[in-house]
This record gives sequence, structure tokens and C-alpha cells, in this order.
Amino acid sequence: MDNQPQEWYLRIEAVNLDHSVFDTNDISTIRGGSSLLLEAVTKINDLFENLKGVSVGASTGLYRVAASDEMETNAIKQAVLSYLQGEPYCHFATFVVATTASKKGESLANLNKRLIAECAWQQYRTPSFSFPAYVETDEECGLGGVRPWFDPLKVKDKKASKSVHIRRDHGKYFRKTLYKQCFDGELPDIEFTNDLNSLAYNEDIALIHFDGNRFGNIRDECGVKEDYQQFDSIVQGIQKKALRKIIEYAIEQEKERHPNQTTPLRLETLLWGGDEIELIVPASKAWITLKIFFEEASKTPFRTKAGKQFNLTYSAGVVFCRHNLPILQIRRYADQLCTLAKQQLTDNPEDFSNSDNRLAYLNMSSFDLIERDIESFINSYHAPATVKDFTFNLHEIGTMHNTMMTLTRSFPKNKVYDIVEALQMGSPIDEEVSRALKIAESSVRPALDQAIKELIGVRKERWLIIGDLWNLIGKQAI
Repeated sequence: MDNQPQEWYLRIEAVNLDHSVFDTNDISTIRGGSSLLLEAVTKINDLFENLKGVSVGASTGLYRVAASDEMETNAIKQAVLSYLQGEPYCHFATFVVATTASKKGESLANLNKRLIAECAWQQYRTPSFSFPAYVETDEECGLGGVRPWFDPLKVKDKKASKSVHIRRDHGKYFRKTLYKQCFDGELPDIEFTNDLNSLAYNEDIALIHFDGNRFGNIRDECGVKEDYQQFDSIVQGIQKKALRKIIEYAIEQEKERHPNQTTPLRLETLLWGGDEIELIVPASKAWITLKIFFEEASKTPFRTKAGKQFNLTYSAGVVFCRHNLPILQIRRYADQLCTLAKQQLTDNPEDFSNSDNRLAYLNMSSFDLIERDIESFINSYHAPATVKDFTFNLHEIGTMHNTMMTLTRSFPKNKVYDIVEALQMGSPIDEEVSRALKIAESSVRPALDQAIKELIGVRKERWLIIGDLWNLIGKQAI
């Protein structure tokens, strides 16, 4: 007879993020909402002695419950729910909590799938909105537009709900705290930008949405608690090291512009934690930011106790745009682009290599809105080029960037537009390219010819990429 005691587990999920994180275009409020959800699931270990973290992400947590039976487990579950429904989460967030006992011989990955299913079922049966407390007011929140204004709260001279006020305050605090963690508590002497206009500094911005490639599949291979914990530790370590290097690079660049001043950090962290990260940088710094992040991700593989090894890779969606476009709209586009970048991935993450770090991008510098899905828009707007032409992997980023720099320095820009126009009309372009090369100085023609061959290859359609990237490259090699 098997006398081994039954093991109980508890899973927490923050749900309905459109109403708790992404319900305002204010950067600090978005950051504050996402970071408060991260805080909620990470503080559980400290607040509840009978819960031990197994795997904790941005808004989810899996815990081992130190309980002897179902009644004791349910009491712990109710205590956790009471905590999550209290201050400050009651003003904006909705959570679901599920518990289950392990079955004989069941893997932890399979048990977690059962908990995920239970959490999804709970979400279907609960309100998707955290209802605000009743207040006597005749105006809505000036930043969210839904919840009531809570007198006397104001943000940016706009009347604010308590939900926005709490998240925004925490968002400003979290930015500094996060960067301190990346520098082991010793934050460099930097000055934060307070708005995207300051961050842009007379250029466009780039919103970058990173997401781990098939991390869910990799977690399914985690057979024991130690696998989950090691995987989380590696992912968090990768992301912190990458962010530190991105900040160090940004500081180095700004010191050249402001040698005798406190360094302004032209970087915003919109979303942090778990498998997803969102950063906003000046458009010219997007490529080096992507390269740094992907290279850092490639350094540390994950190996399970059972001996399976995985190279951890990410995909990214990048939107280049003016700084004053609605940020919620832009991040949706970046999320869709990230999904497009993943299309070429296999379903087996054991096969992944460094080249599976990839990105898809969209240049919105000359328009404000897309009225259809991103893939259809790119295939139509940039025909005969396709989405694949706007996708690059880690090894292609540097080559693309540096060949583009060669072209922007010496190739006649007006001829690029002639070539693109001919392509879109279905006309031959070889003569246009030859005329353009003859206009260039003879000393640079071999370099231009080589750059064109490297970037275009056999796909003449990629001339549309040259025209599209012309103003997005910057002036420094990466």
C-alpha cells in the first residue's frame, strides 16, 4: 500500500489585463499595473508560510501548498483570495485562484495544465472588470475614460480614478527599482525622461515587444519543481543582464551628447516580467537594442533534470512611429508583429539555435492607423514585398544594419524612390539601379554594389526594404 502523503498545489493568475493594465495610454500607469501584478504573485512566498513558490511569472504563480488535506488547502486558498482582493489590487485587478492535489505518478507539468484549465474556467464565470468603489462624482477618469474620477486625485492636470493614481505612482517607483536590480543596487547617475517627447528627442520612437519562443512547450518538459525554478531563474537572469547592457549602452551614447551633465536615459520599460517584455527606445537605437537582447538570450541554455537541453530564444515585434501616437494601439501592432516573427519557428524548441532569435518590424512614421491585420497590410502596402522581407534573425541584424549604412551614406536617395516605384508598377529595375550606381562616386561603387547584393540577394522586392529603412538606421555601426 502506498502511504506517501498527497501533495497539494495552488495556482494564481491575474486575468483580464485589458482592464487592469492596458486601459490607458499613460506609460507610467501601464508600467505600474503590470508591475503590481508581478508584485502580487511574488510576495505570496513572504506572506504565506505554507506556500512555497515553484514557478512565478509576470502575473501567474504556481506554489506547493503545505497542507494535510483539502479542507486546510481551501482555507489557504481563501486567505490568498482575500489578500488579492484587498489593497491595492481591489482597485484595478482581477485574479483567479485554483488548487488541486497531485495524482499518483503524475508529472508536475500535467498537474499544472489541470490548474491552468481550472483557472480558465473560473475566468469565464467571473466579471472581467474590477468594479470601483462608489463615489459621488459626475466625471470619469481623464486617463482611462471609464472609472469615476476620485476627488481630489489628479494626474498630468487631469482628473484621475483611484485605479490610475495607484498604478501610476507605483509605475514611477518600479522603474527606478527595476533598474537598480539590474545594477545590483548601484544605479548609475541617470535622469529619467518624463514623456515620450523627451525620449524621442526630435526623432521617431521604436516600441519593441519581446516574447520567449515556445517557452510554454519548454515548461511542459519540466518534470520536477527544480526544473521550474531553474528555468525561471535563467529567464529572469537573461532579461536583467540584457536590460543592464541596454541601459549601459544608452548611457554611453548620451554621455557623448551631454558630457558634463547627469545622463538622460532615453529608455522606457512598458512591460516587464515573465516571458514578455516591452521597451520603448529612440528609433535609431532599436537595432542595437534588439542585437544586445538577442545576444544575451543566446548565452545560457536550459537543461532539465531528465537531460533535455534547450537554447532559449525570443521573437520581437518592432513598430517605428511618431512619439504622439496612442501607445495602446502601437503595442497591439507590435504584439501582432511578434506573432508573425514566430511563424517560421518549429514546434520543437529542442531544435532552436541562435538564429531563431528573430524580429518583424513595421515603419509607421508616415501614417497613424492600420485598418486591417498587420500581415495583410504589409503584403498590400509593400507589394510585391511580403512579411518575410520585413523579418530578420539575430545573425541578419548586423549585416542588414551595416549594409544599409553603406547605402544611406553614398547611394542617391531619390533613385531609391524611383526603383521602388518601378517595382510596385511591375516594371524592370535593372537599368534604374545601374543609373543610380553611375551617379555615385566611382570610389564607393564597389562597396555599394556589394551592399546591394548582400541585402537584396535574388529578391529584387527587397528594394522596398531599403526605401523603408532609409531613415531608421541611424549613423553608428552595430
